[in-house]
Amino acid sequence: MTQVSEHIANSDERYVTYRTDYEELKKAQAPLWLHQLRKRAMTSFGNLGLPITREMDFPEREDWMFTNLAPIAKIPFTREYESSATDVSSEDIAPYTYGDDSWTELVFVNGCYSESLSRRPVQGPGIRVETLAEAVNGDSELLQTHLAHHAEFESTGLSALNTAFLDQGVLVHVQAGKLTEHPIHIIHVSVDRGTPTVSHPRILVVADQDSAVTVVESYFSLTDHQYYNNCVTELVTGRAATIDHYRINRESLASYHTSMTKAEQHDDSNISTFNMCMGGALTRNDTHAHLNGEHIVTRMNGIYIVNGSQHVDNHTVMDHAKPNCNSYEVYKGILDGNAHGVFNGKVFVRQDAQETDAKQLNKNLLLSPNASVDTKPQLEIFADQVKCTHGATVGQLDEDQIFYGITRGMSRAVACQLLTYGFAADLVRRLKVEAIRERLDTLFENTIKGRTDEV
Repeated sequence: MTQVSEHIANSDERYVTYRTDYEELKKAQAPLWLHQLRKRAMTSFGNLGLPITREMDFPEREDWMFTNLAPIAKIPFTREYESSATDVSSEDIAPYTYGDDSWTELVFVNGCYSESLSRRPVQGPGIRVETLAEAVNGDSELLQTHLAHHAEFESTGLSALNTAFLDQGVLVHVQAGKLTEHPIHIIHVSVDRGTPTVSHPRILVVADQDSAVTVVESYFSLTDHQYYNNCVTELVTGRAATIDHYRINRESLASYHTSMTKAEQHDDSNISTFNMCMGGALTRNDTHAHLNGEHIVTRMNGIYIVNGSQHVDNHTVMDHAKPNCNSYEVYKGILDGNAHGVFNGKVFVRQDAQETDAKQLNKNLLLSPNASVDTKPQLEIFADQVKCTHGATVGQLDEDQIFYGITRGMSRAVACQLLTYGFAADLVRRLKVEAIRERLDTLFENTIKGRTDEV
């Protein structure tokens, strides 16, 4: 990766709090392999820093052309080391949950695991759900095989920073032939400590041959304060395994959120991801799938509903490495006020990936003349027997359709609400988990009603 000497984090005073926190973490007891992994990652971050657009050369600059993390670099975020969830109750997080007592819920407050707020019903044989701390202190062979082997940190500053602080997170392992009866919900709640805080959530999901698991990540805050979540999730499937993954972002409008979700798939496997963003002052989500086998199916869906001066950036990669695989991707955005959206999606078809079927679509609805979107769907194809399509649209509500609703007795606000809801509803209806589908459907309907009253 191209480096600019002024940007090296080891000598940059903007990163002094990260270096201080890292030195503190080094004092904690951990196995040698984990210390070495953290050290390698911190060295990478020292060479890379954060992607600040004006300080980067091509080609990295292109991936961050419309999103600049300079605001994050300017804020001295500090990390919490121990759970202090005494000011958070189960009633506080209840509006952000989706299931009943049968769901597994692991709750993290400002990045620290809270045993008192979590709910961990006994899993069936062959299903392992642990915090990373528990996994490290137990049988860590699975961690050493997969952790940080799929989400690269040698060339990505954000992943390097997350890996350097590996100690809080979740391991989900489903053995061959096993199915989780209920979703596993990982909850990250942020509370105001008076100073800006940072957390580095890490999740590893491994589904062995012929297994299936559903994992939900939720991010929200109890007050409108400033903080930063830098997240990495690794999804790994064996042959004919299935992973359904949901990321729900309802964070503070003063917060920052960056995430990397990396999926590694093998023969006959199926992964679906759903990425919903409604919160955050600045959000950047990277979702990459490596289709490293035959007869794989991958689905990436996402929706962002933003307002004011919010900025949301979704970067996706479908890497078709083997033949006879299908990928389907739909991202939709609803933007109001001065909000800015970015979509950059790449379908990469390697030379050996014959008989690939890939479809990609990004659609955006602007409710304000000041809202804007930069969208760039891409196909990069090196095979000759493929079916690949991609497209993008950016537009406003159709005045003819609004008029049609008015002629049928609706007010203008109601007509706009129905049209906007219809734009987003098909993605919500695709969600497999009924409890999430119903809760988000109500949330979208109420949010859209508020956004369209003045259109």
